[in-house]
Formats: sequence, C-alpha cells, structure tokens
Amino acid sequence: MADAVLGYAVQQIGDLLINEAVFLYEVKDQVEWLKEELKTMECFLKDADTKSKRDERVKNWVRQVREIAYQAEEVVESYVLDTERRRRRRKGFIRTTVRFLPLRDFIAQREFGNEIEAIQGRIDQISRQKSTYGIEDLGGEPERQIDNTVRERRRVVLHAPDADLVGMDEEKNRILRHLLDGSRKRRSVISIVGMGGLGKTTLAKRVFNEAKARFSLSVWIDVSQQYSPESLLRDILRKLTVTGVKELEEMTRAQCEEKLYETLEAENYLIVMDDVWDTEVWKILSRHLPDAQNGSRVLITTRDKKVARAADPSTPPLELRPLSKEESWELLSKKAFPNQEDIEAICSESLRNLGKEIARKCGGLPLALVVLGGLLSTKDPSFWAWKRLADTLVWENMEEGRVCLDILALSYEDLPRHLKWCFLYFSSLPEDFEIEVDKLIRLWIAEGFVEQREGETLEETAEDYLEELVQRCMVIRVQDESGPIIEVSCRIHDLLHDLTVAEAKEVGFLVSHGIRDDEGVSQLDSSVRRLSLQGEKTWCWDSKSTPRLRTFLSFGTRCQVDINRVFSDRDLKLLKVVDLEGALFDELPEEVGDLIHLRYLCLKNTGITSLPSSVAKLRHLQCLDAKWTEIKTMPRGVWKIEALRQVIVPEKVEPEMLVAGLSNLQVLKEVRAGRWIDSCLGSLTSLRELQIRGIKDCHHPALSSWLLKLPRLKKLGLRGESIPDCLWTSSSFSSLQVLSLLGIVRKPPQQSSSGGDQWPPNLTKVTLGGTSLGQDSIAALEKLPELTYLCLRWSYEGNEMICSPGGFPKLEFLVLYSLKKLERWVIEAGAMPRLRRLEITYCRKLEMLPEGLQQMAALKELVLRNMSPVIRSRAKKEGYDWPKIQHIPSIIIG
Repeated sequence: MADAVLGYAVQQIGDLLINEAVFLYEVKDQVEWLKEELKTMECFLKDADTKSKRDERVKNWVRQVREIAYQAEEVVESYVLDTERRRRRRKGFIRTTVRFLPLRDFIAQREFGNEIEAIQGRIDQISRQKSTYGIEDLGGEPERQIDNTVRERRRVVLHAPDADLVGMDEEKNRILRHLLDGSRKRRSVISIVGMGGLGKTTLAKRVFNEAKARFSLSVWIDVSQQYSPESLLRDILRKLTVTGVKELEEMTRAQCEEKLYETLEAENYLIVMDDVWDTEVWKILSRHLPDAQNGSRVLITTRDKKVARAADPSTPPLELRPLSKEESWELLSKKAFPNQEDIEAICSESLRNLGKEIARKCGGLPLALVVLGGLLSTKDPSFWAWKRLADTLVWENMEEGRVCLDILALSYEDLPRHLKWCFLYFSSLPEDFEIEVDKLIRLWIAEGFVEQREGETLEETAEDYLEELVQRCMVIRVQDESGPIIEVSCRIHDLLHDLTVAEAKEVGFLVSHGIRDDEGVSQLDSSVRRLSLQGEKTWCWDSKSTPRLRTFLSFGTRCQVDINRVFSDRDLKLLKVVDLEGALFDELPEEVGDLIHLRYLCLKNTGITSLPSSVAKLRHLQCLDAKWTEIKTMPRGVWKIEALRQVIVPEKVEPEMLVAGLSNLQVLKEVRAGRWIDSCLGSLTSLRELQIRGIKDCHHPALSSWLLKLPRLKKLGLRGESIPDCLWTSSSFSSLQVLSLLGIVRKPPQQSSSGGDQWPPNLTKVTLGGTSLGQDSIAALEKLPELTYLCLRWSYEGNEMICSPGGFPKLEFLVLYSLKKLERWVIEAGAMPRLRRLEITYCRKLEMLPEGLQQMAALKELVLRNMSPVIRSRAKKEGYDWPKIQHIPSIIIG
C-alpha cells in the first residue's frame, strides 16, 4: 500500500505544478526535483511492502517513506496557500516579476528551500537503508507477491474434506444440472462468482465430488494469484497422466500444450479451476482444451465477474449470496458443536439466541462463520463464555479473526494502485452504511484519486473504477426501486469494512471515531490526514493537534460539530474535503473563503440559511452540495468558479448566472427555472445531469432550444406546471439514459411506424408523474430496447392498459402508482420477460391482476399497497388471482 501512498503524492505534486503554476513559478525546479525523487523511490516499495509483513524493520522503513511523501505534499501545498494569502492582502495587485518580488516572498522562498533540503536529507538517509534491508530496485511494476502462508491457510479452511455446505443446495443442483445436461454437447464453462469467503471453493468441491464419476477424465487445479503458464500446464498433466515429474520438468511449454490437447482430445472431461484471478488463465488454457462435442465441462471459481464472462459469455455465472440468518446459525452451530447430532437438545434457548446474534456479526459469510464457530468450539458452551466473546469481538485482535481478514485481504492486495485508494475510502463510512454512488464518486474526484483519461470525464472514469470494484465482488450495488426515483447506493461487507479500517489505520489513511468512542477525539495526533466522525454526539477536538488534516467527514443523523473550529482555525488550512451532511449548525463563517485548497463542500440537510460571499474565493471548489437546506439565494460569485463540476442546491434557488461559463460543470440539480435558461443553459456543454424545477410555459422555447445543445446529457429531470415536448420531437437525445418528468405533457409521444414522435431511444430508467399519458404512449414506451425501470405516478389517463407481446424486453422494475382510471390491465404472452419486481399502489379501480403474470418466470417480488378490498382478497391464498401469482417468492399485500 505504501507504493499507492507514494504514487498518490507524486500525482498530487504533479497536479499542483500544473494548476498552481503562477504560485510555484519561482520554486518550480525544486518542486520538479522533489516529484522525480519520490517517483524514483516508488519502484522499491512493492518489494518493501511484501517484506514488511515479515520484518518489523522493513515495516518501519515503509512507514518512513510514507511520511516523507505526506510531508512533501504538505510543504508544496502550504507554500501555495501562503503565497496566495500574501497576494490577496496586496491591494490593487499586479502580477509581480522576479525583479520586484517583495521581501516577504524572498523569505518564503528561502524557507521553502530549507524545507526541501531537509526532505532531501531524509530521502538520502532512507535510500541508504534499502540495501541493509534487502530491498531491491524492481524497475517498474513488479509481479504480484502473495504471502504463501495466507494461501495455505485458505486451503486448510476451505478445502477441508468435511466442509459443511449450508444453504447452497439450490446452487449445487443448478451447477450439477448444467454439468450433466446430456443435451449440451459443446464444451461449456460455468463459473461460481463471489467475494472471498462466500464458499465458492466448498461448493465447487462438493459439485466436483458428485459429478466426476460421470466423466472419463476429471481434474481439480488450484490456480490462485501466483502462477505461470508452465506450472499450470504441468499441474494438469501431472494429475491426468502418468508422466513422471522429471519428464514434465524437461518439457517445454509448447510440448506441454500439445500433450494436454492429445490427452483430452478423445475424452469426455471435467476440469475445475479454483481461485482464478484474471482472464489470462483462460487465454493460456482454453486453446488446449478441445471441444469434441461430447459434453466436456469446465468449472471456474473466481472473485471477478470479468473472468466468468471471458471464459463463456453465453453461460451466466452463478453469483453466490450471503447466507440468511437461519443458515448462518445452522453453519455456526455445526462448527461450535462438532459431532453433535441434536444441537437443539444441548443448546439452551438463551445460548441459541446469543449464538444467532454472534452469527449475525459474520454478515452471512461462510468463511467467518466457520472460523468463529471453530473458536466457539474451544470454549465452554455457556451463556457467559459466549457473551464475553460477543462483547469483545474484534476480528483484527484475535488470531482466528486475522486469518479470516488475511484471506479477504488477498482481494485488496490484488487491486491496482488507483483502486486501493478508492476502496480504502469505505473505511470512512460507518459499518453497514450505504452511500449514494454519485456522492462517493464526487468524493473520490475531490480527493484526487481519479486519474484524467483521454476522451473521458473524471466522472466517467470514476464510474469505471466503481464498476471494477463491483466486478471484483468487493463492492455491492444497492438499488431502492420503491420510490419515484431510483436511488443507487453501494456498500461493502462488514468484514471487508473491518479490513479497510485496519488497513487505513496501518497506512495513516484515515482515523474514524464512532458513537462508542468514549474518549472523543481529543487524543488525535499530528499525522491525521482524514477524520471521520460518526454518531449523534458533540465532537470537539484541539484543531492545533491536526495540522495535516485534509478531509473532514461527519456521519450521523444529527451530529453536532463545532463549525467555527472547522472553518475559522488557521490550523486546518489544508482542508480539501468537508462533508457536514446532517450536522447541527445554521451559519457558515466568512473564513471559509480562506481554505483555498477546498474542493468539496457538503452542507446537505443542515440548518444553514445562507452562504457567505467568501465562498466565491474557493477557486478550486469542484462540488457544492446544499440540498435540503434553507438557503434561498447563492452569492453571485459562486456561479463564476470555473472549477465547479457539481452543484446541488435547494429547490428554491434560481442560479444567478449573468454570463455564459462553467464549462466544467457536470451536474446541476434542483435549480429553479428562470432567466438563466435563456442566457446560459446552452453554454453548459459539459452537463451530464440536469434537474430543473418550477418550469412554466414561458420557459418552453428556451428549454427546447438549449437542451438540444447539451450533447453529453445522460440524466434529465424536469418538473413544473408543464413539460416541453422537445424530448420526443428531436433525434438529438440519443445520449439520454435517465428521464424524470413531473408535470403535464401537452403533446405526449405516440407509437409511430414512420419514425415520428417517440421517446429518446436509449433510455434505461424513466419516471413519469402527472404526465397524462394514453395507450399510444405506452405502446411507444414498450418499444424502448434498453428500458430497465419504469415508474408511472398519476401518469395514465386510460381505463385499459395493454402490454404487447415482446414489449418492454429488458424491463426489470415496474411501479404503477395512483393510476386512478385504470380498470383493466392486459399483459400479453411474451411481454416483460425479465420483470423482477412489480409494485402497484393506489390503483383502486383495477378489477383483477393480469393473467399474464402467471407466465412471468423472472418475477420475484410483487407489492400491492392500498388497493381495493376486492383485489386484495383475490390476491390472497385461495383467491381467484392466486394461481396467477403463487410462483412469486415474495408477495406483500398492505
């Protein structure tokens, strides 16, 4: 991780050289030298990081390198800050040249030079210690080096012959059906995908043991992160043939490949590749696994969905789920009471209830349940012995817990450098916390974690980062489809959260304090760079003790923060990120404008009523979030900050944009319609997301004109008395993916075979409120090829709605809310084949549920709320509509 720290510091100093060229002009050479020196040290750190796990002296060396990186960044940022402050104090400032530098500037340069020399001395000293500790110059990005002890522990825990398979019978049978399906003649691959510890290996081992007798040849190979093509090939041949070890070692790679193909060519085989980490493994082996159309199979376990797709795009991977509460207790109790047939008889009710609470702490992760159950088996099976464990359970502090965390850490160690920083950011969140995806991305960008890629915005790159973490099964996407707008959030598993907290503490990334921290935050030391406060209490600390603080976050429903201390104290001069969502305060001090490095300011859901004019001085400010505050106007200068990328304001605020600008603005949300639409909307050509409230007929001409000039617009929300019809009378909205309309549509889109009025073609999510649509508009909607979510609220005027065969081909979530005239709904065969959730609320005239529901095999959830007594009765067991819906696993009637 230290290499990531150093790489981050190099990137930040490089950005400062570009963005602060005016202020660093006189000391540019020194800063360049500092950047190059740190860059040179990077190549040593991967080796040092690996050795630091076994050698405390090397760990101390890594810690020194990390501190030098932090110190270098701080020195450069402080110089920029002090230079700008001096120049602000000069009245009528005109750019100064070297010949006329004031005395204070010469002094500042000399002090900066002294600090650089001090850093140079420390770097020289640290560099001399490399050879002492056997740290090599790896000359670039080295190969991954994974602790063999951890890998061996993983095999001991997961490959145990008596490993219990709890809660996976359905998954096991699904894989067996695929492997043994005689109608599938071609060689096919099925993958088991999930985060570390979910039981992929245990499930695969059980499947392998039950299926291998049906194949003429079968082999299990452990791949893991460290492998070579030759070793993989020889490992398979060693298990498939009688070739001697010496003969195998003497064979070239090409000879191994040829031998493997010849061995398998005429056989019906089953090969299991366990613990595959990258797509290269399949590229290496696939060409030498013949397809004789005889039903041969390959089974892969992996933590990365990309591996599954690369191996066989036509076969959906099996994504493992965490165990339920009941399944978790079953597995924990089996391990806590080994060789006991009747656990209920020897386990009292109070002990069972406590055991279930302990199992809950494992978050449904079989690995954690096995480890913790094994620990309980060594203790007296008494309430107080188990209670003591439950009250003091900290995974990092017990040997068995560290084994579990080490296995999970393999995923973290495998991450590229830039993703390690992004993943560690989850350590700043409370446990079980779900953070909005958009907010997380804004924070990553403000922190400087996201690299600029050619042809992409920072937001698009950050979305790719998040998707990579999701594909690696390290981050879980969470969607709330029950409301009028889909809220997409994400979270990580509790044990992965414990891992991030431990790693963040180890590398000095962040300090967090929760509601159970009785000591408060008064004990913070000077090295703290990021601080996360959690819980409902008043937080106070001596800000002089945290001069290096860059990020201040608060999480809690009504967290009380001494706001004057955050913004007024010069000791917190280097702040870049301040998130005060939900904090209790009602005024922002004028001194906020002195924090010139500030990039992110979140005041969401606070009691603040106005912004000081000094906010306009924050020339690096990228994100300003004032949603759900009492602010009614914004200082005009805010709309001149060129760095702004996201602005979210209370719904009463009308932007006071006087001239076209804000060319970097990506997100503008909740703003009121006004004169700015005529004068400035067309100039916001980088906009990707736009929400406007209070739209009237008088705004239609300008909106119809300027919206067409926003080529990157992906999300659009319009709300008001009426909605312009330009969205479906023009072909210019091909990039639009998310659309939310609340208001009367005077000319709704119609079904048209001639290519006339239609919805934007690439929409994936649509929310409509009060739009008075008819059947023709529904017929146009159901033709959208990418639509996955549709919410209709007070939006349908017809008494009959028909969904045609093949209509809504990708729709997964459908919400019908208060369609007051709807009496009959027809779903014809083949409509909505992928629908997973259906929610019907306040449709009081609907007489019965559609017959077509009976054929919708993908439907997993049905919610009926505030419906007529007749339809509620029909939907219950023994009711007339019950045969249509009895196949749906979750039915809620309220």
